[in-house]
Formats: sequence, C-alpha cells, structure tokens
Amino acid sequence: MHKIFGIRHHGPGSAQRLLRALERWQPDCVLIELPEDCHPALRWIGHTDLEPPVALLLYNPQQLQQASFLPFAVFSPEWQALQYAQRVGIPARPMDLPMAHTFALRDEASTLPQLQLSEAPDPEMVLMLRDPMHYLATLAGYDDSERWWEHTFETYSDDNAVFEAILEMMTALRQEGLRMESTETLLREAFMRKTIRQAQKEGFQRIAVVCGAWHSPALHDLSQYLPKNDNALLRGLKKVKTRCTWIPWSYDRLAFQSGYAAGVLSPAWYELLFQYPEQHGLRWLIRVAQLLRDKHQDASAAHVQEAVRLADALAALRHRATTGIGELEEAALAVFGAGDPAPLKLIHQELIVGKVRGNVPAQVSGIPLQEDFESCIKSSGLNKEYRSFSAKEEPKKLDLRTPSNLRASHLLHRLLILGVHWAAPTPVSDKAKGSFHELWRFSDWTPEFIIRLIEMGMWGNTIEEASLRYVLHLVHSEDSLSLLLQRFGEVLKADLPAAIGTMTKRLQELGAQTRDVLSLLEALPPLANILRYGNTRQTDAQAVRELLDQLLPRVCIGLPAACRHLDEEPARQFFRLLQEGNRAVALLNEKEATVLWNEALAGVMQARGTHPLLAGICTRMLLDKKQLEPAQAGTELSAALSRAAGISDAAQWLEGFLHGSGQLLIHTPALWSLLNDWMSTLPYEVFREALPVLRRTFSKFTPPERQEMLNFAKGSGPSKKTQHQSFDPQRAHQLNPILRQLLGEAAKN
Repeated sequence: MHKIFGIRHHGPGSAQRLLRALERWQPDCVLIELPEDCHPALRWIGHTDLEPPVALLLYNPQQLQQASFLPFAVFSPEWQALQYAQRVGIPARPMDLPMAHTFALRDEASTLPQLQLSEAPDPEMVLMLRDPMHYLATLAGYDDSERWWEHTFETYSDDNAVFEAILEMMTALRQEGLRMESTETLLREAFMRKTIRQAQKEGFQRIAVVCGAWHSPALHDLSQYLPKNDNALLRGLKKVKTRCTWIPWSYDRLAFQSGYAAGVLSPAWYELLFQYPEQHGLRWLIRVAQLLRDKHQDASAAHVQEAVRLADALAALRHRATTGIGELEEAALAVFGAGDPAPLKLIHQELIVGKVRGNVPAQVSGIPLQEDFESCIKSSGLNKEYRSFSAKEEPKKLDLRTPSNLRASHLLHRLLILGVHWAAPTPVSDKAKGSFHELWRFSDWTPEFIIRLIEMGMWGNTIEEASLRYVLHLVHSEDSLSLLLQRFGEVLKADLPAAIGTMTKRLQELGAQTRDVLSLLEALPPLANILRYGNTRQTDAQAVRELLDQLLPRVCIGLPAACRHLDEEPARQFFRLLQEGNRAVALLNEKEATVLWNEALAGVMQARGTHPLLAGICTRMLLDKKQLEPAQAGTELSAALSRAAGISDAAQWLEGFLHGSGQLLIHTPALWSLLNDWMSTLPYEVFREALPVLRRTFSKFTPPERQEMLNFAKGSGPSKKTQHQSFDPQRAHQLNPILRQLLGEAAKN
C-alpha cells in the first residue's frame, strides 16, 4: 500500500508533521517529488559537509540555458524526508518526470499547450484555477497565500487530520482544475503514478509518497488511472542529456526560483518555526532586541515582554491560532520602533530573510573549471569573500606586491573576462599612492555565477585556460579599436601573456584600417598606461611598443586637419582627448614622441579653420611646455580677441587657453592687460553675449586665484604677497658668508 503526504514545499510545519507521521507509520520506502534523473546525487545525503541551504542543479550540458535549481532548506519537507530515509536505512527515490524530458518539452515550444475551458469561462473560476492558493487565501481574508497556509496548516497540531484535510481540499479544487492542467503537469503526474506502481511491484509494502499538496489527488487513488493510459501518455517522449550536482544556496535566494517555482518569502522566520515550534514568537523578538542592541538601538527585556503581549493580542483579535510573523512585525514596530519603521529595516534581512549560506562537500563532482575555481579561491586568499555574506560590506584592498594578492587580482580580472561579475574594481583613494593597489567590492556568490562557470567550461578546464581562449575568441570578432584596447588592458591585468601577440596583431590591423583620427587619439592614453605601468603586475607590455610607434605618427600627422571646421559637440570631444593625449605623451617621457606631439599641437594652433576652443588649449599646452614664449602667446591672444574674430569664437578660445589654472594671467601681466583691454572695449550687448562662456571659464579657477584677479580688475594691482620688491645688492651681499658656510665653502671676504 502507499500513503500520500501532501506537503507545502519549504513549509516548516509540513516538515515537522511529516517527520512525526513517518516515524509513526514506519514506511519501508519513501518516494519524493524530485526529478528521477537527480537520483545519483542523492547518495550525498547524510554527508556531514552537505549543509543546507543547498540546491540540486540539473542542466543540459549541450544547452546550458536549460537549467533547473531544486533548493532545500533545513525546514524543507523533502530534505527531512531524505534525512529520515538515510537515518533509518530505507530507500529514498525521486519519482518525478526526469528533467531530460522536461527540457526537451520546453525546447519544443516556449509555452506548453493548455487544455481549454469552455468558450465563456467564469472569471472567478479562471482566477481560482490560475492560483488556487491565492484564491483561497483571499477568501480567508489574507493578502498573502504564504501567511494563509502557515496559519491554516503549518501550526495545526493533529497531523493526520491535516493531511486528510489537505487531500480533501485539493481534490475538491482539482475536480474543475484538472481541465486546465498543463501538458507538463499531466506528464509529471503520470510518471509519478508509474513510479509508485513500480515500487509496489518490487514488493514494498508501506510506501510513503511525499509530494506537493496540489498533486496529492492525482496520486491517491491509482485505480482511477489505468496504467496503459499513463504509459501511452509517456511513450515516445523526447529527451536530452542532463547532468546533476549539488551547489550551495542561500536564504535570500530561497524564493520562487526555477524548478518548481516554490519558495518562501521569510526563510529565517521559517527556520525559527521549524526549530522552536512552541516558542518561535518569543525567540524572534529576543533576536530583534539583540540585533538592535548590536546596532546601538534601545532594546530592553521590558521591550521584549511588551512586544510579546502585543503580538499575542493581535493574533487573538484576528482569530488566529498562533502568532505569525505579521503580528510580530507590527508589535516590534510599535514597541521597539515607536511607530518608526527605520530602525526595523536593520533587522529585515537578518531575521526575516536571513543571511545563511549552505555548504557542499568538496568531493561532489563538478566540471573541471569549477574545481579549478575553488582551488584558485584558496590559493589567492579569497575564501572569506567567497563564503561570507559580510564580504560585500567593505571593499577589499589588494597590494599587488604581495604574491597572494597578485594571484587574487589575476583571478578576479580573469573572472571579469569570463563574464562572472562577482567582484567589481573600485577607484583607489588618493591616499593610496602608486599603481600597485587595487580595491575590489564583492557581491554574494550566487548560483548564476556557477551557471556561468559551467557555460564557460567549454573554453577550458582551468580559469586561466578558459579566459585565454574566450578572450581570443572575442578578439577575432571585435571591430572597434577602442573596445579592443580596453580588452587588451584587461588581458594584461589578468596576466594572460599568451594572448598579447594575437591581440597586438589584431590591434595593428584595426589601427591600419582606421582613418578616424579621433579613434586613434582615443587609443593613445590606454597604450601609454600599458607601457608605463604594465610591469606593476609583472606582465610584459613591451609588445605594445610597436603598435604605439605606428599610431602616434599617424595621430600627429592627421590631428591639425581633423580639428578644422568642427561643430561644438565634436570639438569638445577633441578637447577632452587632446588633454588625455597630452598627459599620455608626458607619461611616456620620450624625446621623439614629445617632439612629434608638440609639432602636432603647433599645427592645430596655426591651422586656418581650427575650432577656437582647440586652438586655445593647444596654445596653452605649448606655453606650459615652454615651446612658446609669453610674447608669442600674447600675439595669439591678441589675434583671437581681435575685432575680426567673432565674440563667440573669442570666448571659446579663452575657455581653451585658460583651462585648468588662472596662474597664467596672474603671473603674466602682459596677458592680463590684453584681456583687460579687450573686455573694456566690448559694447554692453556683446559683453552680455560673451558672459556665459567667460563665467564658465573663470568659475573653474580657485578662490585665491579669483581674488587676485579681482584685485587686478579693481585697479589695486597685485596683493602684497605678489608685489614686486626692489632689490638692494648691498643687503644681499651681507648674506654671502652665511650662504657659503651652508654650502660647505670657506668664508671669503
């Protein structure tokens, strides 16, 4: 004979009741609603290192987007059924339709066909059949079907009565609902019945069938379903190859995931219900008080007592048999928060959702890439970030001079190449000098990352091999020079020297094909950074030299023509790139490159039709480099401010020329005089037209610089700090003996 135990997936009350019922009934076989092809993975049940929450991952190795997670928590009835069978030494078998068939069915059509209702269905009936639990919860006055199930079934004391009531309720619902079941559900239930019959043929006398409550009517009375009809329904089903393994899970992931789409909104609360069925309310409020104290909030024993009384009173007013999480939250809000929800936001994640993560034995078979990842985590010292929820709270600082930190940096950059965005680099503060520091902000390790690793397993059996092959695959299909340069930088940071030759060749091809000076100019800064700082990570960046030697002359030759006859938006884009290119050439600190670049800047400055913003910034750069004398700069300024130039062009030239610092005007009186004379002769209407650009330019100067300029504008001349002092040779001569002693020379008359 067989007995049906209809449960709610992840229901703590169902788990407790199921355990008591199994111990009382003493079955000799347990059949559980799990896909039949996960059977090999069940041999790990009972292993000390298999700690929930964990999940069975079933996937199609040929089509990795076909994957299903079957999560388990300690309060999941299926988990407790598996533990019971292992403890008493009886077989525990999965009885559901194999995912090999389910994946094939889902591959045939995006949506499975439904058996239709009549032409004019009752809207209320359709709503009930679409989500019967929500419909019943609404009738009972609940907004949440999870809370309704909890108060109706999970806290009821009579086990047998509850299982019988669930079966009776589901039977009544499915008398109409069976007509709307999907093809997949009908196939699953036919396979479950077939599995039950097979267990009966094998001689088992007391078969416990643990299934979701919705399926219990279809499995209770097998005489209503002819074996030949079930066999005919299952005959000829297509199938795909599947693999199954255990993976760690977490409470914040234990909600409405793939698989059976069953989850709970409050895993931490449900764990408390399972562990302390009689004192769950008191213990939850005690934890609230402890957590608030840790956050330096006021929470005393008296608060706990008052909150318990209030929660019990709320449950009684609502005619509920026991206090639920809703009553407890409201009581905590009133007593601990005095009506202010802000303090209680601190506890929601920890006491309702929970920060719990499971563990899987190291011996559990996985793909080689995943095993290599686990090994790399240990060798690079990232085990804490991988295992701990607190890893994402503060960024981790890596000193690349330390071997383990350097390995960690290589690993994280390789993971980024593979599309596993577990950690993200963040800017290093100004206090961390040098280029040998990195900051990484970690997120929780989620099952999606495991799926991504499985998918990337096709590129290699190690993280290094897979990231190398994958990035080379991307290189051959990349047509953007700037994006390819970005990938080149990633390769250097990931320490993949085998990719440098291929990428350099591809960069040379794209550079030769690219005629756009803007794209070539955009490539200079990353190449200069690679040459200057490549050895920080102990990588050989010298392969970039040949590419830079090709690109820089082409940029310098084409730059003057490219800066002519530009509109405002492209001119400002060139304005930014010219500054970045100037810094890049300075970073290289090479004479030949500097000469080429300075000649290009002079060409931009002198070319007819150059956008005034660019002409101004090039003049300023050449003046700062001492390639122009102040008198020559004054000539350029005078020409730019002449009446032949429009007021808008003059203002934009000034914006470029004065960009960055006002010290030039303060310490070059001739330039100030030219600017002052020009401003003084502007008619009011023309001045008003130029004012927005001038205001934008001068607003970027520091307050002391603006104060000095204000003094000039008022006619008071420079401040005392900058006033010129007359030189007295006789007084200066008196310092000579002391200066000679300081310099180590004998005093001379």
